[in-house]
Amino acid sequence: MEQLFELRPKKDLLDPTFEGYKLSLDSLPVYKHEVPIAVEHLKPNEEQFSFQHVKIFGLHNHLIDDPWSDEVAFFISNNLQVFKINLHSLASQNPEFKSVWQIPQHCETRDGWFNASLSFAGPELAVITDGGGVLHIVDTGVRTPANSHLWQAKLSTEIIGRGGPFKIMHSMLNCNETNQSEILSVLALKVEAIDQVESQIALSVFGCSERETPFINCLEWVEYAHADGHWSLKQLKRLAVPHGLDYASVLSPGKSLCLIAREPLGIIFDSTRDVAMPISKSATIQDEGESKVVYTWAESPEEVTVWMIFDNRTSKHDLVVKIESEALKVVYKNKTYLDGELAHPISVTSSTWTLSDGKLEIILSKTDQSLNWNRLIQSDVRGRKVLDAETAADYESVINMTMKETQAGNGGRPPVFSSEQLEECDDMPMDESCIFRFDGVANQLTHKAILSGLLLFCTQSAPGLAPAFCLRHDVDGLVWQPMGDEFEKSWGCLHIAALQALGYIQASKEQRKFTVAPPNMMYAALCDAFSHIYIYRQPNCTSTGVEMVHRPTGRRVGNVARQQVLNIDSPEECLGALATNNFLLILTTSSLFAIRVNSD
Repeated sequence: MEQLFELRPKKDLLDPTFEGYKLSLDSLPVYKHEVPIAVEHLKPNEEQFSFQHVKIFGLHNHLIDDPWSDEVAFFISNNLQVFKINLHSLASQNPEFKSVWQIPQHCETRDGWFNASLSFAGPELAVITDGGGVLHIVDTGVRTPANSHLWQAKLSTEIIGRGGPFKIMHSMLNCNETNQSEILSVLALKVEAIDQVESQIALSVFGCSERETPFINCLEWVEYAHADGHWSLKQLKRLAVPHGLDYASVLSPGKSLCLIAREPLGIIFDSTRDVAMPISKSATIQDEGESKVVYTWAESPEEVTVWMIFDNRTSKHDLVVKIESEALKVVYKNKTYLDGELAHPISVTSSTWTLSDGKLEIILSKTDQSLNWNRLIQSDVRGRKVLDAETAADYESVINMTMKETQAGNGGRPPVFSSEQLEECDDMPMDESCIFRFDGVANQLTHKAILSGLLLFCTQSAPGLAPAFCLRHDVDGLVWQPMGDEFEKSWGCLHIAALQALGYIQASKEQRKFTVAPPNMMYAALCDAFSHIYIYRQPNCTSTGVEMVHRPTGRRVGNVARQQVLNIDSPEECLGALATNNFLLILTTSSLFAIRVNSD
């Protein structure tokens, strides 16, 4: 059970006397530059029609900032070149765009790929995906405008589940104090059809079905170890998030995650251990006369057939059947019912399983047809060998009773309450987002906070910290920083800044695509998909223009919150936005606009 915690705003960051923004007609310098090669802009194909696909394609920010350097920014062109932008050169007639790396393209066609994504894990390390399923670990050197070092790939791998397109959500480089090796954590977001998800437990545990959730978000947490100059895969964890993932980050020192999503969600795969509840050893080693019959099986010269009985409402998404050449495993929901080494090897390609009215039938094709099987699973006496399917039907009532006792899991006691006793006010809304901390050691969600407002945007934090996020609180936008695990006190999120009335403003901008704010939080910018940019300078912003007077009282107001509206001279869609303390950058397919917001 997760520990509930609260998001507690700092009162000294709130302004209850805020009177609103004053429209300013002051012009802002806008520098328009043509990019050397058009920016990549892929769109979903006919098979990528879910809401999760729309979010990944439509809200992808093609401008990437660097937590370790505030002098550069990056974008990826349509021929998969990574370009570095010298921000100091944007106010001149000769801006510096330098190609620092060419992403290898392993396929001629890119149909169905996501847009390429880039994340900086350390001061000299980055992770890049081409959008088609390949992850690159790249040595970037020191990323300053003066450094002409070309990037070099240290590892290129497709070991991300079963392959397929993904987007990099976050990455972090940490040092393993035990053996002084480096551990790279990467979070990769996939959108997969429910039938294609590789899972150790049934997806029905999280309410997944082909009708309700034909596609689900899968978050891959991949760790790579760096030792003796080489990178190698350490482990992979997969979390299922059926109803959408809004935020994900690795918390230092790389042992846990911070997530913003809607329930239910949880881990479904771990490459180092099984996440399904194991069979108790006492259940498989009882004497034959005392053991309960869980399955029946029969053999012919060519094959072995296994039967198991479940609830007649059981669907294929309630089961995980894993057939290997020398092992068989059956998981019902999140509990293992059959697992062990087969008596003799089988042919995996010729083996199959079917489910009908709660009856599971597994057909295993023998590799050596001259052998007779005395037992299906080594050291498991819960099965009964029968002559054929008709004889197996005689055991169905016995197996049914055993399975019902096991699946009940409450000692035969009646339930505490019936769902029919619940009223409408007792129902938990499904669209309510929560903040979670996921512990990678225990493979559990340990902390939870219910959000009272919407997620407005995410922004980079200082090097080594997880990205901060802005949530609506009343009418304001409050910026929160997830804590690392180094803190001795209980985990939570720290309130670090407030953007006045941003929640109210953003709710009125129906065409908004991006919301960004600089590191000093002196302004916030809302960018429409086309043309319009809205800038909201905070009351404490140093660049406020003229001094104003409050007419009713004659009081001089030194700092005034101002709103400025700009029209970008381009018919192209806004593909990226990035806010620095001095510039607001807007990227389209062919142009980069640099708006000087602060001249201080």
